[in-house]
Amino acid sequence: MKLRDLRLRARALFAPRRVERELDDELSFHIERETHKLIAAGMTPAVARAQARARFGPVPLAADDCRDARGTAFLDNTVRDVFYALRTFKRAPLVAFTIVATVALGLALVAVAFTMLNALLFSVDAVPDVHEMFAVERPRTSDGGGERFTRAQFDALRRETNIFADAYAVVPDVDSRLDGRRMSGTFVTGNFFRVLGVNAAIGRALTPEDDEPSAGQPVMVLSHRGWDRLFARDPAILGRDLLVNGVTFEIVGVMPEAFRGLTVAPDDYWAPLSMLGHVRPLDQGPASHEASVGVDIIGRLKPGLSRQVALAELAVWNTRQSNGSPIERGASTITLVPRRGTVEQPREALLVTAPLFFGFGLILLIGCANVANLLLARAVAHFPADGVCIRRVPRHEGVR
Repeated sequence: MKLRDLRLRARALFAPRRVERELDDELSFHIERETHKLIAAGMTPAVARAQARARFGPVPLAADDCRDARGTAFLDNTVRDVFYALRTFKRAPLVAFTIVATVALGLALVAVAFTMLNALLFSVDAVPDVHEMFAVERPRTSDGGGERFTRAQFDALRRETNIFADAYAVVPDVDSRLDGRRMSGTFVTGNFFRVLGVNAAIGRALTPEDDEPSAGQPVMVLSHRGWDRLFARDPAILGRDLLVNGVTFEIVGVMPEAFRGLTVAPDDYWAPLSMLGHVRPLDQGPASHEASVGVDIIGRLKPGLSRQVALAELAVWNTRQSNGSPIERGASTITLVPRRGTVEQPREALLVTAPLFFGFGLILLIGCANVANLLLARAVAHFPADGVCIRRVPRHEGVR
């Protein structure tokens, strides 16, 4: 595209009336020139003009071709449509408001349904190679619950199996209080962020040293949602102390906004698993030991290792665990469940959300049908019963 073309297009955009006048003059010039040629060839002026117009073709069509050649037809049509819509709104504001409100309501309902479906099923977490992340679980019992692993079993799985590049243990949705406000936290082993391969957006993430019993000041990492909801995105958040259920934590980092921790919605913070007993008092007695706390185990499969091979090795490990502990002799078969930051049972979630999505879509279709009927009724109202349009003649055009 040359500079001259850009200059002509700019004139067409910023001086449209002048350009249109020049176009009309140019088209008229070509017709007059052809007419003079035919007159010189011996035709009468009337016949020559008719012949010239026939050779030239419809003038409006030629003008449209010239406008298309400018490359500004789309913008011209858009501006023309906008002004036409504004004139329509001015003539019938109530009808225009009804149409806009009806279509907006239908689109909003469909957008809400799709947003829910996208958050539950399609929007995977911002974790590198998230398809490699799997949770080690036992099938749920008839009452909907499931037998969870202990910290000791997690350590044994990491030590005795060779299927994961690394794995971490997590206790999610731990309720806590901060200045009277309810918070939800996740307690994880120190290698949590290392396994996921995600770094903090501000400060640093948790490290294995933070999860050691001999660690000094307890620390935590905020999610972006927790940083926004609790501290209004205070840039000076690092180093602040928070009292959570009587325990003082130091904030050492804030995670990126797109990171959820392989859950549908992120908790407010992540803290070392070794601090769980201080924030959530455990039952007294032998079961109160940290190693007996129920945890979820999530790991990253080794590259090139299939899920079937990993399941076979886990089954052997689970059998050894069952034989070694009389309490677990009736344990169910172990499974690997993909973790993507979406719902764990996508088919069940789709069955629940699909009728909702269909219902909202049906509302949109009904709204569009009502709008079409309204526009058709307005169009019919401008014509009499015999189908002949009656034009109102202004007073100054009265019959003499």
